[in-house]
Amino acid sequence: MYSSRLNLENYSIPLEEINLATENFSQQKCIGGGGFGYVYRGQLSNRWQNRLVAIKRLARDSYQGEREFRNEVEKISGFHHENIISFVGYCDEENEMIIVNEYATNGSLDHHLQDQNKMRCITWTQRLNICIGAATGINYLHSGLGEHDRVIHRDVKSANILLDHNWDVKICDFGLSKSGPRNQPNTKLYTQVAGTQYYLDPTYDESGILSKESDIYSFGVVMFEMLGGMLVYRIRNIGDDMSQSLINLVRRYYENEADMLIDHDIKYQIDRSSFDTFKQIAYQCLSFDPMERPAMVEVIEKLEDALDIQLQGDFAELIQFLMKDFRFCHGIRVAAFTMYKCLLYWKCFEHERTTVFDQVIQIFRSATEDEENNEQMAYWLSFACTLLFLIEKSLERGDPTHGRMTTESSFSVSSFDFADAHAEATVKLVQQVQAKYPALLFRQLLKALVEKTYRIIRDNFKEELRSVVDLCIKAPPTFLITSDESFQEDSEFNHWQGIVDLLNILCSTIKEHFVPPTIVQMLFAQIFSYINVELFNSLLIRQESSSFRSVEYLKAGIGKLEQWCCEATEYAELVWDELKHIRQAIEFLVRNDKCDVSNDDIIYITNGLYPILSTIQLSNICTIYWDGKYDTHSVPSDVISSTIQMSDDSNNNNNALKETFSLPPFVSDVSASLQLKDFATIKLDVELGNNPAFQFLYN
Repeated sequence: MYSSRLNLENYSIPLEEINLATENFSQQKCIGGGGFGYVYRGQLSNRWQNRLVAIKRLARDSYQGEREFRNEVEKISGFHHENIISFVGYCDEENEMIIVNEYATNGSLDHHLQDQNKMRCITWTQRLNICIGAATGINYLHSGLGEHDRVIHRDVKSANILLDHNWDVKICDFGLSKSGPRNQPNTKLYTQVAGTQYYLDPTYDESGILSKESDIYSFGVVMFEMLGGMLVYRIRNIGDDMSQSLINLVRRYYENEADMLIDHDIKYQIDRSSFDTFKQIAYQCLSFDPMERPAMVEVIEKLEDALDIQLQGDFAELIQFLMKDFRFCHGIRVAAFTMYKCLLYWKCFEHERTTVFDQVIQIFRSATEDEENNEQMAYWLSFACTLLFLIEKSLERGDPTHGRMTTESSFSVSSFDFADAHAEATVKLVQQVQAKYPALLFRQLLKALVEKTYRIIRDNFKEELRSVVDLCIKAPPTFLITSDESFQEDSEFNHWQGIVDLLNILCSTIKEHFVPPTIVQMLFAQIFSYINVELFNSLLIRQESSSFRSVEYLKAGIGKLEQWCCEATEYAELVWDELKHIRQAIEFLVRNDKCDVSNDDIIYITNGLYPILSTIQLSNICTIYWDGKYDTHSVPSDVISSTIQMSDDSNNNNNALKETFSLPPFVSDVSASLQLKDFATIKLDVELGNNPAFQFLYN
């Protein structure tokens, strides 16, 4: 029937393998059961990749028989969707009929609904996500199986909604399902009535006419189970009324007192508008007239609306707290890590549409409007880099046919150099997700904001530095060359100290806000590159800068910068290397034997002693150099003239350096430049205003 039909013989699992996995169907391995029989938890052998599986064994006295078994195997083998349980194999030996599926760690939804302690741990936001996942799986059955095929589940209920380790929904149990033509708007099948009583569509129950709207009715029941935190067949009383089942309560209180239907464990966290949107679409599913029931596509749309409304309220409260009270803790970017964990928990990365990402971007843009405030800019750079790093590590390779795009390679713990236990704890926080379009767009926008913020900080500092560097180039008039040729200067004109002071301020700001070390290294490298360009070009175009005393002044100033590099940064060698042009130029100009240099010597000097400098650069510096009153001499003029004539780049604007800053590599590839050791995290036991809606942060 399906174009993707598998060769079932390849999925036959020997009974011997099943017996080993279940320890001969040991009671200790049993995890549930129903009218069909029992389900066991087991681990297959290496031949089946040691997969952890759920093994459904059809009981010999079950009301379901070989027909239902064949039906389920044939159907589930053709399903390929993230919200449908994955088929592993089957066994049909020695009168045993067994279906093997992937194992859902968190069990079935009804398992949580029948335990109040378990249910109160599932927030309203999480319940909405579960409903969206289940609705998406059902919609796949109704419309996603090909041009002509449609499957009606016929037994939609909370017991057939499984939850994996990430609380993602997996629809299961297709023994009663029926197939029909999709190209008919209202597929109707005349069948013997089957299903589970409390979830059964009353129209189908009376007429025997099965349609996809029957599944929609059953799903409406599940939605109200999630709202009320109780199974449909459990009896409950509200006020002074007699105890009633859930659907009777729904029809009794929906119009005027719908609040009475809400599980008291989520009343404190549920947004009113989110509740109204949810209850309306859920009640529409329960209409006695199948034609008035919504299509599953509409159900998904309304559930996403309800979720988006809820997230807006949760997000606003989260931001209000984090931005005011709890940004860092012991060097840990708590705000960014908490934001990531909330986005992960709310499953925002997996939503087809959401406004939460837009709100994050808007908050970022609003917070960075004051571009002259480096304190604010540094904080948001740190925040955005951390969030972007975590997102990059979370996006795994996906199937592009399902509309997913992800990073080129999945996250591997072994590929990172752990700095300490805090960094290693980050791995436990990061989870692999298959991102949808909004998350991918958010990643791109976040990258652009990181780039912009980085540029603003760098350019702000360059602007502050510009006037001080200019003073250093012009050199103060009051200084002394002592008898032992050491340099002294009047403190009033200590402009080099001004550069050092500005570097210290920037260093303090970025360290205070825990900007990742990789970014810090890049920032200071580009700043020192700017200093190098300004100082070196001054030797090429300013005669005053090329006097003996000015060069000595530059030499002393560069010494101060070298001292700062060694004392203030762990990247001394890399940052210091950015001054290579001005350092080599000064080293040559303070030589006492310049006047003895020949044509051959200058070529040797440029190629050997000063390889960074081109021949024409060295010649131009020598041309403009003058001795002043200190009786020092430059390279002979005939040597300079001859060298210029031999040079191929003599017309290149005196071979001045250009101030060219390439884009930071983290903009194009975060995972390549930012390493796990750049970050640290702890268990995020943040007291978010003691709001139970954020209790998941403690888990």
